[in-house]
Amino acid sequence: MHQTLNKLYNIQLHFQTSLFPHIKQELGFLTKLQQKFIEVLEISQIDSYIPYIGKRACRPTKSRMALARCFLAKAVYNMATTEILIERLRSDLSLRRLCGYEKIQQLPSQATFS
Repeated sequence: MHQTLNKLYNIQLHFQTSLFPHIKQELGFLTKLQQKFIEVLEISQIDSYIPYIGKRACRPTKSRMALARCFLAKAVYNMATTEILIERLRSDLSLRRLCGYEKIQQLPSQATFS
């Protein structure tokens, strides 16, 4: 049990000393919910579960990673529907950037989210 607590302490220390200050420089103030989302992204390492498809004609890996982050945000932010997620991404620059979209025009259509 002591090793587990030590590992958790080290992870939290990493968040507070390295990760959050760097992200705050990019995005400015972070809400508690944004910090929780960042922690979930960092701990889950969701990007590592998105396979590389190669040169097949399908959605690019970078885009699939951003979609995966969006659905993780949907869960963390407790959004009931994908429509709510899309509206939130359109209106919340910080969340959009955390998910991997710099501009509103980069957001996929609702059909892609489905």
